[in-house]
Amino acid sequence: VDFSIFPHLDLFPTNTLADAERWADEIGVPSYAIDEQTAIKVVDGVVDVISEGHWKRLWV
Repeated sequence: VDFSIFPHLDLFPTNTLADAERWADEIGVPSYAIDEQTAIKVVDGVVDVISEGHWKRLWV
């Protein structure tokens, strides 16, 4: 699977969406910023986000 995860979105002062966006710009692969109420499921290369919380897909 070719993506990275920025976990614990908005749980800590340094885990804001702005922090996640800066991080994603630096690593150069598609990324997901996800909170504690979010999971990512991958089946046969298809990525699904399952969430009752806050998340965002961050593109390169």
